[in-house]
Parts: sequence; structure tokens; C-alpha cells
Amino acid sequence: MANFFYALYNRIQRQRTVFGIVLILIFGILIWVASTIKFDEDISKLIPSNLENQQLQKVLKTAQFADKIIVHIEKEKSGITDDLTDYATQFLDSLSTHSKSFVKDIQGKIEDETIFETMDFVYNNVPLLLKAADYKNISKKLHPDSIAKITENNYKTLISPSGIVSKKTLIKDPLGISLMALKHLQQLGISDDFTLKEGFLVSKDGLHVLLFITPTHPSNYTTENAQFSEQLYQFQESLNKVFKDKAQSSYFGGTLIAVANAQQIKNDIQITVTIAMVLLMTLFIVFYKKLTIPIILFVPTLFGGLLAISVLSVVRSEISAISLGIGAVLLGVTLDYSLHILTHIRNKETAKELFDSVSKPILMSSLTTALAFLCLLFVDSPALQDLGVFAAISVMGASVFALVFIPQVYKGTSTKDTKRSIVDKIASYDFHKNKIFIGSIAVLLIISAFSYQRVTFNQDISNLNFQPEAIKSAEAKLDTLINISSKSLYVITFGTNEQKVLETNDEIFNQLQNLEKENQIISYNSVGALVGSDKKQQASIKVWDHFWTADLKTQIQSQLIETGSQFGFKPSTFKEFYTLLDHDFQPLSIDDYRKINVIPISDFIAKEDNFMTISSVVNVENNHIEKIKNRFMNFNNTLVIDRQAINETLLGHLKNDFNKLLVYCVIVVVLLLLVFYQNIKLTLVTVIPIIITWFVTIGIMGLFHLEFNIFNIIISSFIFGLGVDYSIFMTNGMLSGKSSMTTHKTSIILSVLTTILGVGVLIFAKHPALHSLATISIIGILAAMFISFVVQPILYRQLISKKSPKINSPAKGAD
Repeated sequence: MANFFYALYNRIQRQRTVFGIVLILIFGILIWVASTIKFDEDISKLIPSNLENQQLQKVLKTAQFADKIIVHIEKEKSGITDDLTDYATQFLDSLSTHSKSFVKDIQGKIEDETIFETMDFVYNNVPLLLKAADYKNISKKLHPDSIAKITENNYKTLISPSGIVSKKTLIKDPLGISLMALKHLQQLGISDDFTLKEGFLVSKDGLHVLLFITPTHPSNYTTENAQFSEQLYQFQESLNKVFKDKAQSSYFGGTLIAVANAQQIKNDIQITVTIAMVLLMTLFIVFYKKLTIPIILFVPTLFGGLLAISVLSVVRSEISAISLGIGAVLLGVTLDYSLHILTHIRNKETAKELFDSVSKPILMSSLTTALAFLCLLFVDSPALQDLGVFAAISVMGASVFALVFIPQVYKGTSTKDTKRSIVDKIASYDFHKNKIFIGSIAVLLIISAFSYQRVTFNQDISNLNFQPEAIKSAEAKLDTLINISSKSLYVITFGTNEQKVLETNDEIFNQLQNLEKENQIISYNSVGALVGSDKKQQASIKVWDHFWTADLKTQIQSQLIETGSQFGFKPSTFKEFYTLLDHDFQPLSIDDYRKINVIPISDFIAKEDNFMTISSVVNVENNHIEKIKNRFMNFNNTLVIDRQAINETLLGHLKNDFNKLLVYCVIVVVLLLLVFYQNIKLTLVTVIPIIITWFVTIGIMGLFHLEFNIFNIIISSFIFGLGVDYSIFMTNGMLSGKSSMTTHKTSIILSVLTTILGVGVLIFAKHPALHSLATISIIGILAAMFISFVVQPILYRQLISKKSPKINSPAKGAD
């Protein structure tokens, strides 16, 4: 292999112009092909999907988990309730004027015409909403004395200065039957603690107004929602000044948290990457004594990344954006190859010596690392499968390109520099002869034996969210008002037959009513209070028809006319009510129910293609969760979803997949090393430090109570890849002799510095997820270097030097 690259090097030397043109063309084609790729921004693709949870994933994708933004307007010391409604009115005006495209729906403000439409709908379909208890109440109103009293009260209301709504209702419904039905709509989310004032949802104590905004874009569309978020905070700042000491507002919602996370990650990365790039540029320029060295160093990495994206764009219609984001971090592995080549050239090796020294270890390392990344194909996660392919192609592409490109453009310094840098001095030091270092590793191994079991996998992804203080404060205030932090379960029924799904939801609604009576749940919101199956609606109509017999209708009509005449009512005054009693009611479709603007039917019922879900939200105490799940266990096509528990379960599958992945990686590495070295002892010399590194890394994590999470467990494959690289280069360095090993150690130290400056600098990030990435990276990379420098030469001396003079001869200085 060294001869091939040396021959290619000489050929390119004779045709450098052609090489330059071909290089430009290749990069141009790769950039063009890569630009055609489509990205899938769905972060849920990171969660494993298999036959066991496929149905669950489908339900989660179809069901409507509306990420609403709650606007909480509260009265200040010198304010009155009218200030709250004035604030809310001006806020809605601002939304309508400046942010209309970002708002899908607003709840909490009900216009007069909407109230009339809702009451008319309830009135015109009243049998569908009445319960058995309502008929008992109606029966009590039908006695002659009761009719007389009701008519007298209606007369007093009509001649009083009361609202037009109540007067209109009394004429159409003198017995108040539709008002009984209207109360049942509270089970769709209208709390008893709130009332309507000037069309707004105001707390009964008059201190709070709530508005609920459904954004146009889902919460993961952070770019679009960032604009909306900025506008909302501008409205808040402006209105808080206008209503100073009278009313103030705060916001809470998943959309705002997602935007805050995205912005914090962006800010953290911008700051840390700027710092890292300045330090890395300075380090490389000073060490290699050439201004163009950063460009030379990163071109192979760029080539590898472009090649991987281009290949993926050809074989897949779209790839996961999150996989590329993580893959960009993993590309740090590819810098190793450039660093090794540059360091050997810097040490004045000839082209022939260079390729003899680095060709085999670089290709061994890249192939081993690439196959380890391809083990991600065994994980049931589309995003991680994309990541595996992306990283494998990048690593192989960058390694081969580095061997071709760097010797052509970097020739080292022309002057002989006898002064060694601090990195050279550290690299030439025999770490394996220092008893303190040996003892330190022994102590770490002993500690790790006791502490590694303490390392846990944090399956609660919410712990990795960044929440600004303003959002935390808003959440605390809302919790005291509407118990927002109580546990919410989603009872979801699903299927392809609409009526079957509706019938199951009827059963769910009945069960929820029973649970509330038994005090097993705090509250619930269910569309079953309004929307029923045809079967349920027909049964309700049958009860209505059975109750209102012809004799009873005649009797009520005559009593209303008789008692009404005493107060000047005409016989036709309640004509609409008599017509209602004679009406031939029919079941309604879901689309009929959607006409009620005040009720957010789409928050409960969702349909995609031929697949339908109906969701009910249940607020429950933690100690009752299992009881609720058991109640619905035997319901057809029904899931009780605890969103946090579901994430924890699915991420738990990811953890198990990674445990298997680690075993696969070790097997792949061992087999490849056996193929390359054809010597089991050399393979052991290379593999044992990798295993020790992993064991010590986990042990240190356990010692300091650090946890794995969905992000840093993926980065652990990055650490594994670098550990493999360091071990392979150390083994090949020891086989080649003392001077070669020192050169390899120099490039390893530079790789460690590069990684710590590139990824480890995220230790200063405020975002929890980024901070956790840096912590694990620093521990793993330092452990990999330290163990390679101390343990590997000792193993080599014990297994190779003392027992095999043939292999020992070229490596006299290795020990």
C-alpha cells in the first residue's frame, strides 16, 4: 500500500497542474451533489423504531400534542380587572397586525358572535349532549307549579336590563335545557376557576387572564418560531411599560423553550468555536511554522464530509439533520490522519519514508474506525443509521485524501530547526517508565472496579433542556394558578375505522367520568363530552324521543301558554321551543362539530391518510398513574401515554442498543487487527488499552456521578474511534522504533489538544447537553492518551519484546 501511494505521489509531482484542475472539479461536483440533499428535521428519528414500538410511533406521529404558548396576564398592585382585559385586547391587536402568519389559533378570547354560534349549535343538537341526570332535572321542572315559577322568573329577566344573550335564550328555551347541555362542555377544558369577562378567560378572583396561542409551526421549527418568539417578547416589553403597576404578562410553552434551547446552543457554539478556532490556528501555525497549515489540515476533513453527504444524497431521498449535526463533531476523528502526516513531514522524512511510516497505520485506523461506525446500522434508529454511514464514509474518504493531498502541498520548513517544541519534549518522554503514572492507572482501575456500576443513563430528556429564568418564573406562576406541572397522561384511541374509534372513545369518556367521581384523577379534558359515535348519538336521540312523548309535549305547551298569558306573553312567544321538541334529530359528523370555533376539536381528533386518533388529557397524581393505565389496559386500540415515560422507554431501548453496539465494535476491531497484524499478541497489545480506556472512562464518570444521556452516549463512539486510532499508531510506532514512536506520540498529543480545544471547550457552554458532551469528551480523550502512553509500551515489552527477538529488533527503544 505504501508503494501505491508513493508511486501516485511521484506521478502527481510530474503533473501538478492537472492535479490542481482535477481537484477543483472533484470539489465542484461534490458541492453540487451535496447541495441537492434534503434534510429531515424530525428529532424523533433519533429514537429507536422497531416492530415492537412501530404502532406507538405511528400514534405519536398522528396524535395532536398541541404545543401551545400560554400568555399569563396578571394584575399588579394598582390595577383593576379592566386593565387585564385592556392589556389582552392590545396584545391580540399586536398579534393580528404583526404576527398573523405565525398564529394558527388563539383560545381564551371569545367573540360575541362565537358565543351565539356555540349556543345555537348546542340548542339545535341538545339531545346529543344531555345526560341521564339532566332528564331528572327536566322532570322536576315540568310540574305545573314549577312551570309557573319558571315563567315568572323568565318574565322578570326579560324586563330587566340583563344581557341580550340571556333574553334570546329564554325565548328559545324557557326551561333552560340547552344550558344544562352547555355545562358539559366544561369537560373540554373550560375550568370552573375561570369565567368570561368581555370575551376573555378571567380567573374568578379577577387577578388573572389566560390566552392560549397555537403556533403555525411545530416546536421543532425553531428558525421560524425564533422570529415569532422575538415579536412576542417585543410586545411584552412594550405593553408592560404601558401598563406599568397595573398589569404584566409572562409566557410559557414548549415552542418558546425549543427556541431558547436553539438560541443558547447557537450562542454557546459561536463563542466556544471562535475561541477554539483561534487557539487551534495559533497552535498549528506555531508548531508547523506555516501560515497556510490550518487550510491544509482541514481540506481532507472537508473532502470526507462532502463525499459522505454526496453519497447519502444519491442513495437516500432525505437524511436526518440531527445525524449530520452530530457527525460534524465526529469529523474530529479525521483530523488525526492529517496531523500524523504533517508531523512526519515536519520531522524531515522523505516521501518514501513518509508513506512507509504512515500509509499502513492510517488505513488500518480509518478502516477500523469506519467499520466501528457502521455498527450503528444495527441500531433501530434512522438518524443513527445515517450517522453511521456518514461518519464511515467521511473517515475513509478523509484518510485516503490526506495521504494523496497533504504530501503535495506541505513540505515542512526549509531551515533545519534544532530547537524542540514542548510537544516534542512531552512526546519523547517515557511515560511507561514513570512509576507514579503506572501507579495512577492501577489506582484508577481499582476505583473504576467499584464506581463503574454507578453510571446511569438519564432517560429524562427534559433535564437536557435549557430554560431561561423568565420561562421558569412563568411556569411557577402558572403552576399555582392551573396546576400546570401536574402529571398529564394522554389516553389515545386509534384505528382506521372512524366509527370504531369513536365508539372506543365513548367508552373512554365514560371511564374518565367514573375515575373523576372516585377521585382517582385531578381533572380531564375529553372531546367525548361533545363528539360521540353514531351509535351513541342515536341512543341519545332515542332517549330524547322516548322522554318527550306526544302527551307531554302537548301538556308543556298548554302550561307555558297558560302561565305566560298572565304576564302578557303571546301563545307564539315560545314557538321555537315547541318546534325544537318536535324536531327530527340526526347524528352529526366530525366535520359538523368542527364548525364550533370556540371548541378546539383539532386538539383532540387527528387524521392522517386513513389513520385516526382521538386523545383525552388526564391530570393525575403520580401515585395513581399505574391505576389509570390498568383501567384502560383492555380497551381496544387504546394507549395510555405518559410522554416522559415513553421517551424514557424508547431512550432505554437506545441505551440497550448501544450496549450491543459496543460489543459489535470490539469484535470488529479485534478481527480487523488480527487480519492486519496476523499476530494475536500485537492484537492484544492494541486492543487491551482500548478496553482499559473505556473501563476507566466509565469509572471516572461513576466516581463523579456523571450520567450518560442521549447526546453524550453518541459522542462516546467518537471517543472509541480516537482510542482505536491512538492504540494503532502506538503499536505501529513501537514496531518501527523509538524515533518513529516519538513522532506518533507527537501527533497523538496534537490530536488530544485539537479535540480538547474543539469539543472540550464546550465545558464553558451554558446548555446542559453541550456541557455534558464536553465533560465526557475530555475524560475519554485524556484517558485514551494517558493509557496508550503508559500501558501500551509495557504490554509490548511483556508480550512482544521479551518473547520475540524478531519483532523486537527494530524497536529497541520502545521500552
